[in-house]
Order: sequence, then C-alpha cells, then structure tokens
Amino acid sequence: MHGVVSRPRAAVRSLRPQRRRDEQGVVAVVAAISVTLLLMCAALVLDFGLVRVDRQIDKSVADSAAIAGMHGLIAGDSKPHPFMGVCSALRYLQQNNDRFSGLTDSSGTWTTGATPAVAAQNGCTSVTAQAQTCTANTPSTWAKFAWTGSLDGKPLTVTIQSGYLLTATTGWNEDALSAAAADLGDSAQGGCDQLSVTIAQSRRPGLGSLATGSDLQTAVRTVARVKKGPGGYAPAMLLLKQTGCNILTAGSSAGGSQIKVAGVYSTANGLSQPGTIHSDSDGSGCGSNENIFTGQANSGIVAYAAPLSTGAVDTSKPGQITAYAANLGLSGSVLRDSDSNVCGSLGLYPGGTCPGKTVTGRAQVFRQPVDERYLSAVQTMRDNANTAFAAASSWPLRLNNCTPTAAQLTALNLTLTASSQLYINCNANSGFNPSPAVATINAGTIVFSGTVKPSGVLKLPNATHVYVAGDSGDAFSLGNGSTFSMHTGASDANVSGGLCSNAATNVANKAVLVVQNGDFKQTGGTIQLCYTTVLMMGGQTNACMPSAPSTAAPNPTTPCGGSNGTGQFTQTGGNVDWTAPNRYDAMMLSDGNADPTKSGEWADPEGPEDLGLWSESGGISSNPKYQMTGGGSVHLVGVLMAPNAQPFILSGQFNQTLVNAQYVVSSIQLNSNNTSINMLVDPNAAVTVGTLTSVGLVR
Repeated sequence: MHGVVSRPRAAVRSLRPQRRRDEQGVVAVVAAISVTLLLMCAALVLDFGLVRVDRQIDKSVADSAAIAGMHGLIAGDSKPHPFMGVCSALRYLQQNNDRFSGLTDSSGTWTTGATPAVAAQNGCTSVTAQAQTCTANTPSTWAKFAWTGSLDGKPLTVTIQSGYLLTATTGWNEDALSAAAADLGDSAQGGCDQLSVTIAQSRRPGLGSLATGSDLQTAVRTVARVKKGPGGYAPAMLLLKQTGCNILTAGSSAGGSQIKVAGVYSTANGLSQPGTIHSDSDGSGCGSNENIFTGQANSGIVAYAAPLSTGAVDTSKPGQITAYAANLGLSGSVLRDSDSNVCGSLGLYPGGTCPGKTVTGRAQVFRQPVDERYLSAVQTMRDNANTAFAAASSWPLRLNNCTPTAAQLTALNLTLTASSQLYINCNANSGFNPSPAVATINAGTIVFSGTVKPSGVLKLPNATHVYVAGDSGDAFSLGNGSTFSMHTGASDANVSGGLCSNAATNVANKAVLVVQNGDFKQTGGTIQLCYTTVLMMGGQTNACMPSAPSTAAPNPTTPCGGSNGTGQFTQTGGNVDWTAPNRYDAMMLSDGNADPTKSGEWADPEGPEDLGLWSESGGISSNPKYQMTGGGSVHLVGVLMAPNAQPFILSGQFNQTLVNAQYVVSSIQLNSNNTSINMLVDPNAAVTVGTLTSVGLVR
C-alpha cells in the first residue's frame, strides 16, 4: 500500500495484573518454626516450673527434717548427740513425705564425718552410737547418713550430717556471701552445734526434651543449729571417774549410812531443781558384785524432788541419779545394788523413800563445765601466788621469827594495816607457831616462807591474800587446841552466830589462800576460812592444772608431772568452818542463764564466786588421800574441785547437813556405818552442767 509506512509491532504490555510467586510455603515454614519455639519455651517453662515445685517441696521437707534433727541433738544434757540428731531427721523424712517412703535407717549408709569415710553403726538402732557425743573439730565423732532412692525413675538422694562446719568453701553459693560468712556458728563447738539436711533429685524433661536431652537437676540444703548454755541442774555430787564401779558408796556394809540430796527452790530468782547426782563411769571393768551406786540398805542413796514455791512437790522434777553407763544401755546391778537402795525420789526431802525413779542415762559431763567457769581465774591465782613467793623476801615488812611473843606481835601490828604486805620468814620443821595462846596478825597480804603449825589460835582477820610455801609434808597442821582463822574481818564482821557468814556480801569481800607445796592436815582444833577460796598447788609451779578446759579422765596417781602431787586435804578430827566467796545470791536469771552483770565474779582471781577448793593432786584410799571425818562440826559452803580424789572419803561420825556445798571429785566413799550426809545445792551457788537449746535454721 502506497503512502503507508510499515513499522514493527511494539510489544503490547498486558493490562491484567501479573500473578505473583506463591509464598504460602514460606509462611508455613515460619509458622511451624514459631510454633515449635513457642512449644519449646512453654515446655521449658513448664519443666522449670516443675523443677521449682520440686525445689520448694524439697526445701520445705529439708527445713522440717533439720528442725527435727536439731531437737534430736538435744538429749537432755549439754552434749550434742550427732547420731541421735541424724536419726531424728531421717525418721521425719520417712514418715512425713511419700517421696521418701523407701527411706529407712538400714537402706542408706552410716559413716562418721571423717574423710575418707569411715563406716559407723546404725544411729537409729545402736545404743552405743546414740550415746556418742560430739567433739569439736573432730569428724571421727560426727555422724553422716547417705541414701539414694528414686522418684519417677530418676535418682533422689538424701544426705544428713552432724557435726557440720559452715565455711566459704562448702560449694553452696550462699556461704560465700558476706552476711553468711559472719554467721558460721560457735567456733568453740567446732561444728558440733550444727546439723545439715541435703536433698538432691533429677527430673526427666517433658516437652523440654526438644531443647535438651539432659535431666533437670536440683539440690537444696538446710542447716539447723543448737547453742550451749548454762541453765541446767547443779549436781550435788559430780563424780568424774570414767570407768569401773564403787563410784558412790554409802557405808561399809548394810545399813547405818545414808546420802540424801534435797531439791531446792530459790527465792532469789525462782529457779528450782531436783536433787541431782551424776557419775561419768561407763561401767566397764566392774566385778560381778560391784555397782556404780551402792546404797547398802533401803534408801541409802536418795535424790529428792524439787519443791514448788508453795512448798509442795513439783511432780515434773523428781530426783535425778544419772550415769553415763545407763546412756550406753547398761542396766541392773552394774548401775546400783537395788532400786530400793538407790533412787530418785518422787517426794520431797526428807520424807520420800525408795523405790522411785531408777538410775537414768546421761552423757559424760567431764570436768569441762567447772573448767569453763573457773579455770582462768585459778590460773591467775596461781600466777599471782608465784609472783608473791618470788618477791616477798624483798618486802620491807617482815617477821624473822617462827615463835614470836605477844610483845613482838603487838609491836608488829602497830605497823600493819589491811593493805600491808608481810613476809614471815620461818623455815623450821616445826613451822610457824606463835607463842601466845591467841595470836593476831593484821596484814592484808601474808607470805609464809615455810609451814604453818600453830599450837594455839592464829588469827588473820584482815587477810585477803595468804600464800604458804610449805614443804613436801604438811603445809598446814592443826591439832587439838589449835585454830587457823582468816578473813573474819574487822570485829568479826564476816562471822555470824560464831560461824563464817554465807550471806551475800553485795560488795567485793573475799580472800584467797594458796599453798605452794604440801597438804592440809587437821587432826583436831578448828579451821576457819571466811569467804575464802583455797588453791593447793601440789608442789608444782603450774599447780598441775590443764591449760584449757579438759575432758581428760581423772588420774589419782600421777596428775602432777609424774607424781600424785602434795596438795591433799585430810581432816580426821576437829571443826571445819569454811565458806566460799559469795557476793551475790542470784547468779542466774530466771530463765536459768547466767546473769551477764554478775558472771564476771566467777573469773575473779581475788576469790572466784562460790569456789571453795581447787586441788589437782591425786588421792587414793590409803595415802595420800582426801578425807573428812566427823566428830566435830562441819560448816562447809562452796564448790570443792578435787578431780583426782579417788575416792574423797567421808568417815566416822560425819553426820552433816551441807547447804550449797558441791563435790566435784573422782568418786566418794562413806567408809563407815555411822556416816550420813544431807545436801542441798542451789543452782545459783554451784556449777551447772548446762543445757542445749535450739537456735533454729541458719541456712
């Protein structure tokens, strides 16, 4: 066609929308992944929630079990019993949660706390294990129980231990915190005050297995604590011999002699306690006809119930006669000759008779509570005495005469006051023996270079410190017609009714008498020591004392550097008038704990509160010996600490009622059939054996 230009045909763009690539598959994949992640998160949340529930259950159960175990540690004495505590915690778990139904005392492993582990007896069935007491920082005395069971097919483990030390390296994060580091328990208890319960378990993950194939694990630990304090009873006789029999004997044969310990109610602060006697003997080595307590006849040895404030009997506090041997499961004749002869009476002194409460078990007390109260004070007394012995020969006031006349003493007293220091230089074998029938020396501090053996009356009314060097024989010797009297005070202010007063002074009014070498022997006459503590050093500069509170067994033959020492007290006649320092009537609070405003008096080396005698020297039944024989009057008040007296002999017509006298000796023997002793001990005026009380949960 002419006039028509032919052009190429342009591509025509379609006006219809183009179809996009299909993305539904991608969305599906993203959705699937998201759902999976959500399911995994939900599964993990669910699994971790279950783990949290497990942890809460385990922690609640561990808390309760630890509290039960804590109370199990407290066996009625001042010593933690680790196996009893562990058993109590174990039984709580067994009886109070189904997940521990397979837990029994025989299905796990019992060991001590030692590393490596040392097998131990079953703490729930072994009497020996239950009697085991804990020793600070000594894992061989601790108890540990480990058990592995299962829950839903996965391991469930329980570990219970007492003692238990809290340190920053236990592996528990909380123990590394500063607050926790400041609360590790009583260091003196060395782990004995604590019990731990640890529960660990594994759980198979549910849907959380999509994220992990490992089991989910949890572990919890609870630690409970007890604390040691006073507040216990004060035994009238604390008998420290740790083996054998014949620990307390009333007479040489049936009838005639009795030992009676009354209960007491203190009007000073409302404290009350039953009459109490305790023996540390384990009963080993006893012959077929021997007993720890031998009453010889009906009601020969009786401890009486406590009275109420009204004077009626406190039925909740019958008399107590206890022995470590009973704690070990021993019974019958090894403990006492008869229930009719030896008992804790259900009635009040003096009416109650046997039979009553039998001899019961108690942990060994040892000398430790006496040491904890007084040892630091008597150590300072000893050191002060050694200083005085070394320095006295250079003192300006001195008496170089063993038998001064009345005129010489009168002239001497013109230079003396209650604050004067006097050195008496007399080393004659016959000792210091003034010529006058009554000789008075008014110095406050007196050092005798030798022995004291007056044939008449020697009075030191102002003396607050008397030091006697003595010799290896008798440092003191009193016979018929002789008297040694000290600290009676100006115009006998410390005397009431002819006897040393025992009323609370409420001010510092006390004295010390220290004998470096030799014994105190009295065959007649009178010894009068008012508000005075006596320390017998036994011929040793260290006074044969332990360096720290001790659990050592009594050693009556070689307690003083390989010898028995020279510091015995032997009285075979005459009168005894002796009271210990007594500044306060109420040394305890009404809850039985020490009054912190007064307890410093126990540590006062100028005369520790309530301490009458301290002597480490040994004594046996022949010589050397500790003995008090009747015939004269005995007014004796105070704690008598002679741990190596084996026995302390009471004989002859020693028929006395002693108020607030406490014997702490190895054993006691009434070795005749006309000897009786009646005792009443106020816990404010004697050494209590202490108690354990619960603190609660500390972790």
